[in-house]
Amino acid sequence: MRLKLSKFVGFAALGLLAAGAGVGAASAGQTILLAQADSKEAPKLFHGVGVVTAIDAKSGLITLNHENIPGLMDAMEMEYQSKTPKLAEGLKVGDKVDFAVDGRNLTIVDVKKRPSAK
Repeated sequence: MRLKLSKFVGFAALGLLAAGAGVGAASAGQTILLAQADSKEAPKLFHGVGVVTAIDAKSGLITLNHENIPGLMDAMEMEYQSKTPKLAEGLKVGDKVDFAVDGRNLTIVDVKKRPSAK
């Protein structure tokens, strides 16, 4: 499943309104949990592992086909905005990465290429 952040935000908002409990459902059994979005709180970071499937270096958009992110969402392919476009520097399609995502706004705040297996 591939989900763009803009579409995800709409799904999550509908899910939050319907459920009233901070859980938004994408579709086809995919579960996405959102931390409470209080701007006074420090970001809740979640860590994931994925493969880069697309990069827009100019805008800082990184699309990842990622494994389950415990406490946040099931495995899926999703486009993420990075905190800064510099985070995408040095990455290429096909790279396996470790990444940290802010659970409040689903922004990637750190991404590192994993060492290749030899």
